[in-house]
Amino acid sequence: MEKAESLTAVDTLADLPTPYALSSLAQQQIFSAAMQQIDNWHCLHNPTYAQLCEEQSSPVIPVGLFKTLNLATPMDEPGQWLSSSGTGTQGKTQVFFDVASMSRIQRAMTQMFIANGLVSLTPSRFLLLSPDPHSGDHAGYATAFMKFTACAPVKECVFAVQPDGHFDSQLAWETLQRWANEPEPIYIFGLTVFFEHLCLSRPTSFTLQAPVRGLTGGGWKGMTQQLDRQQIVAGLNQCLQAPLVDIRDIYGMTEHPLHYISCQEGHFHIPAYSSFTIIDANGNSAAAGQQGLIQLENPFFASLPAQRLLTQDLGLWGEHCSCGQPRPYLRYLGRATTPEGTCAAEAL
Repeated sequence: MEKAESLTAVDTLADLPTPYALSSLAQQQIFSAAMQQIDNWHCLHNPTYAQLCEEQSSPVIPVGLFKTLNLATPMDEPGQWLSSSGTGTQGKTQVFFDVASMSRIQRAMTQMFIANGLVSLTPSRFLLLSPDPHSGDHAGYATAFMKFTACAPVKECVFAVQPDGHFDSQLAWETLQRWANEPEPIYIFGLTVFFEHLCLSRPTSFTLQAPVRGLTGGGWKGMTQQLDRQQIVAGLNQCLQAPLVDIRDIYGMTEHPLHYISCQEGHFHIPAYSSFTIIDANGNSAAAGQQGLIQLENPFFASLPAQRLLTQDLGLWGEHCSCGQPRPYLRYLGRATTPEGTCAAEAL
């Protein structure tokens, strides 16, 4: 059987070194070739997807379909299974991350982290507002935040969420205060709802010697209980008197290979590895500034035909972001469905 490592056009895309450079004709051709190759792969190895392609060329698959049907492409290769959250009525998506696909994802995410200033060669301290993924059967977000610690050598890592899902705000703040006079950079990763709890339980302001960088994901819209994103970030900036406090947002889902990192304006500039479209109420591509469903395209999964994924998330797109990034941006507005069944809902 053909191996996933044979997808050389997809490898060429994953190895692009400048993910946020202004899109060029050469980049577009590389992306198109990778999408064509992954289409052919799934048609060859996945009878269900091949049948879909007979009905419609390059089908766009709603994310909810992956939660109700087994659409996975069979893989006889080593890898790792991850689950989406599944407390809602649609159930969980089981996604197999084969070694070749995982390598492509890691290479691309590394370049995205570097471009966003999140990579350091200095041993660093990590506060994860998530459970230890080794402590039980947790949703994919716990594993994702753990993988993000690869952005720097780990000096120390503390998990502030207990195996039963309880957020220990006292442990989180005691940890940050204990690190206050240490020179190593500090990273804080976790669900938005836990960042809110962290902000609401903040002590008197104190000074830290090292810069603080944060990544939060899962529910800026609809899942925070008392504070919006700006209030959470402002509160943590006021409390953490550090040389730098830079808290970004991430956007992603288990059914899609990549997590996207916001700029300092809160916009997601989708890198050259992917493409996005906003779909309006009539099923057409929405104009700039017009709200619609977010559709994402990426060819990195050899194990799941999710290369054209219609999400359940509302967004809009625009250009000329004030951060100076030349690529068009995606602005996440919230879920088109109720938040039940999401990682953030599961944490409450």
